[in-house]
Amino acid sequence: MKTYKIVFLISFTLFSFVALSQNCVNYHSEECRWADDSFLYSRQSKSAMFTPGMSSEFVITVYDEEYYISIKGEKVLGKIRIRVREDNPEKTVLYDNSKFKYEDFFYFKNENTRNLIIEVSSEAKKKFSSSADRHCLGVLIEFRNENNTKGDTGF
Repeated sequence: MKTYKIVFLISFTLFSFVALSQNCVNYHSEECRWADDSFLYSRQSKSAMFTPGMSSEFVITVYDEEYYISIKGEKVLGKIRIRVREDNPEKTVLYDNSKFKYEDFFYFKNENTRNLIIEVSSEAKKKFSSSADRHCLGVLIEFRNENNTKGDTGF
């Protein structure tokens, strides 16, 4: 009988922790600003749990297409900075939204297949908080065939 009580107590504790945890799996698709209908969703889009002051990066592969990237984070995270760098030894910065008043979306054209590093960081100051103080952040990536675009902007 004592074993059942222990198993019940452990199960209840784990269930309540899972029930209270935040789910950010689809944050990018639910909260980020979408481009117009001519763009297609990229499975390279991501959502993650962030703490104030945190930074993270991931690599995407881009092709001969036009891209739209949108970011969104919960208000507690403050301004969200996104930088796009080339994935080469020089790590050349191609875009930094801090130079554009932390805009939460941008477009670019790409002319050849290559890898880019997407660096995302929360500008909020780190505070004395527990590791459980996490908040949702999303990066939505969309693309469209270059032949369907207008204008000549990009890198």
